[in-house]
Amino acid sequence: MNSKVIFCCICLFFVVSCEYHASMSGKIMDKETGKPLSGATVNLLEGGDIMQTNADGYFEVFTRPRGSINPKIVVTKRSYKPFELEISRSSDKIFYSVKTETKWVEFDEPLYLIPKDTNSITNGIDIEKWSQSFTAGSDTLLIYLSKDDEKVEVAKIKKEMIKNWQISIKK
Repeated sequence: MNSKVIFCCICLFFVVSCEYHASMSGKIMDKETGKPLSGATVNLLEGGDIMQTNADGYFEVFTRPRGSINPKIVVTKRSYKPFELEISRSSDKIFYSVKTETKWVEFDEPLYLIPKDTNSITNGIDIEKWSQSFTAGSDTLLIYLSKDDEKVEVAKIKKEMIKNWQISIKK
C-alpha cells in the first residue's frame, strides 16, 4: 500500500513539474504605412503576459506555468481594428487562425453601380471588424493593424465597387 502511495506521489510530482511555457515576440505595424506602432497592447490570453509595444513596435510575451498549449494573442490600439491570432501545432507543422467577423454598414443613400439602373442597387456592405494581416517568421510575428475608420473604408469600397462593375460591363 505504501509503495502505491509513493508511486502516485512521484507521478504527480512529474505531471506538476512538466509545465508548458510559450513565448511570442514580434512587431506591430500600421498596415497602410508599414511604420511600427508604439503603445499597442499585446495580450497573450489564458495565463500569459500583457504588455505594450515599445517605440519600435516590438513586443515579447510569455505564458505562465500551465498556460495554453495553443496560445492566443490579442492586439489592440486606439483608432485601429483589433487583431486576434491562435497558434496551434502538430508534430511537424504550425497552424495560424486569425479571428474574422464582419459587420453590415448601411450606406447613407442607395448606391447605383449603373446610374438609374434599379438592378444595380445596393444599400450597404459588410466590412471586417478585425485586422487580418500578419506574417510569421521562424521566431517572430509581424502584425499589421488596419485603421478603424468606417467612413473612409466604406468610401474606398464604394469607389472600388463602381470601378469593378464598370470594368465588367465593358468586357
